[in-house]
Amino acid sequence: MGTGEILKISGIVDLSTIDYPNHASAIVFLSGCNMKCGYCQNYETITTNISEMTAEEVFNSMDLMFAESLVISGGEPTLQPEAVLELAKLAKEKGFPVKLDTNGTNPDLVEKLISDKLLDYIAIDVKAGFDNYEKITGYKKEIKENILKIIDTCKKAGVTVECRTTFIPELMDESDIEEIAKTVKDCDLYTIQQFDEEHSYDEELTKLKSITEDELIALGKLAKQYIENVKIKTLSSEIPIN
Repeated sequence: MGTGEILKISGIVDLSTIDYPNHASAIVFLSGCNMKCGYCQNYETITTNISEMTAEEVFNSMDLMFAESLVISGGEPTLQPEAVLELAKLAKEKGFPVKLDTNGTNPDLVEKLISDKLLDYIAIDVKAGFDNYEKITGYKKEIKENILKIIDTCKKAGVTVECRTTFIPELMDESDIEEIAKTVKDCDLYTIQQFDEEHSYDEELTKLKSITEDELIALGKLAKQYIENVKIKTLSSEIPIN
């Protein structure tokens, strides 16, 4: 891919202290997604708020005075594989570690990033128990084996793997968390996130009552039976499960 090729961008953040653990990061949100999760807070933005820029223009537009890493997010960034590769290359030229946020549907791109030494951290959104996936995401294709392939590829290469699940009351229960935890047990960190009903894309989900912190902790303890490092993330804090 040449640096003149056009990327479809939905947003740029010059500085974040919460998106890449232990790093101040810049974030690029690539547009488009191959899932349609009703609880998504960004769906309209990633499908309608689209700017066209080259990778160099993206970097030139950012104030990188305080950032020390790059997060490539979305939407689903791997729908633009060449954009991901080009952004990661430019980040590495600046000496930045690279984190990728993904739903796990493109293990081949992850393998390419690793073979080119362009990836340091990956966060995989594991949306639900696997029999529940289509209901939660609208995604009908195979996903479990792709997620497992990504985890295996990253672990062999020494790339940090975080798996994340947003718990949706009434649509999910403990069995979802237990199945996910058993499946992704080899990840470095598993995060269970509080559902933000107020900002959900699906209006029906805005009517649901969010899970409490105590309920999240109980789910975290369930996951802890299978995964060494587990934390919960409420709308205002992060709590490690001991």
